[in-house]
Amino acid sequence: MSVDDSSLTVRLAANTLVQAVGTVVASLVGFFTFAAITRGLGPEAFGDFTAATVFLLIPVVLADVGLSAALLREISADPAKTESAMRAALPLRALTAVGAVAIGVAVGLAAPFNDQTKVAILISSVGAVLTIMTFALQPVLQAQLKMHLAVAANLAGRVVTLALTLTVLAVGLGFKSVVAAQVAGIAVTFLLHLVAVALIVPLWPVIDTRYWRRLVGGSVALGLAIALSQIFFRVDAVILALLSSSEQVGFYGAAYKFVELAVLIPAAAGASVFPPLMRFMAAGDPRALGLVQKAFNVLLAASVPLTIVMLAYPEELITLAAGPDFSEAAGALQILAPYALFAFANGLLWRVVMAAHRDRLLLATAVFVLAANIALNLIFIPIYGFEAAAAIAVITEAAVGLPIAWALREEGRLPNLGYLPPILAATAVMTAAVVLLRDHAVAGTVVGGAAYGVTLLLLPGTMRDVVLGDLLPATRRVLLRG
Repeated sequence: MSVDDSSLTVRLAANTLVQAVGTVVASLVGFFTFAAITRGLGPEAFGDFTAATVFLLIPVVLADVGLSAALLREISADPAKTESAMRAALPLRALTAVGAVAIGVAVGLAAPFNDQTKVAILISSVGAVLTIMTFALQPVLQAQLKMHLAVAANLAGRVVTLALTLTVLAVGLGFKSVVAAQVAGIAVTFLLHLVAVALIVPLWPVIDTRYWRRLVGGSVALGLAIALSQIFFRVDAVILALLSSSEQVGFYGAAYKFVELAVLIPAAAGASVFPPLMRFMAAGDPRALGLVQKAFNVLLAASVPLTIVMLAYPEELITLAAGPDFSEAAGALQILAPYALFAFANGLLWRVVMAAHRDRLLLATAVFVLAANIALNLIFIPIYGFEAAAAIAVITEAAVGLPIAWALREEGRLPNLGYLPPILAATAVMTAAVVLLRDHAVAGTVVGGAAYGVTLLLLPGTMRDVVLGDLLPATRRVLLRG
């Protein structure tokens, strides 16, 4: 490995590690918030809260129209364009945010949701606009591998949300105040993103309609693909809210929370990998393939222990997180367990296709999978309830990867499964530990996870190379300089 390759590996690993640690801490804070809300509201009211939150995801992702991804591709390939691009893009993002959320609220109020869900939609609409504007700022931090600032902002927002949620529940202010607490945390996250990005690049807005047309024209296919894929990620909860009871939505929301937390890991890795991958592919640099392979190996290894824990201890996880009132959600969590395996791989492969500018492939895949997801949910949710939604989520997530993997294989960019034997060996060790400690969820998770990690470090391959060959020497150099 050359000095440049080693330096890049260390930067990517450090950036991803910072994000991973920050994401874990933020997830723990979010976990406590989730636990407080489920216990404070109960399954039915939590179902209304979940329905409103998931419904507003639709205008949030549609408002982006791929603008964040298109902007990230542009400034990653040519960092000199960062200032001009951001100053011109932000006014456009503000207009699309307000317009899309306003339309979404109107549709939500007209839809057959119950009154409490509609109230939550109204209150949460402010947070939806601020979320879109936070996404608008993030490309700068991603392109410059400074996502630790985004992680810090997200963590601060979550801490505020937790503190306010505990406060309003303690004084008995009820459902509306719980929803408002989420909006307040989102506002803090946005303001900290704004300050962080403004310290890097001037953000005085510029009205440049010519740039708007070019940016939108280059992002429509990609934007629709991203939006539809994210809608597919949670449309089942909306369908469940329209076809079933709030309690069913609450149970499913409790189980799905673990999927939401799990997919933060590939998101953090993808945010670190994409900018250099974009530059490598734009320049025809052969290092692109090695970067993809290494990231694929790490993500595949990371997905396995999460899957094992959800398969082995669903009742314990649900009871710990949401309380005994949500115990019926354990079956759905167990069904959702394999989701991590597919989502971790797809998150990376999707970004490789993005970097290759295969936007139409992504759009076709997203349209087909979303249509299949909606059709299957409409058929099976009335019969089997929220557990059908869980099974369909796993099936359609697996389907996402098939056309993308095929296309990358044809182009010679598909990562291989050469690292699978060490992962399987580590999986066998962790499975044995979990089986032996079947009645002790905490011990089984800790011991099994440790055994899994140690096994990968002892066996030759990516994890050993990254940890022992890159991260430890880099950490040692930083400590010696300090």
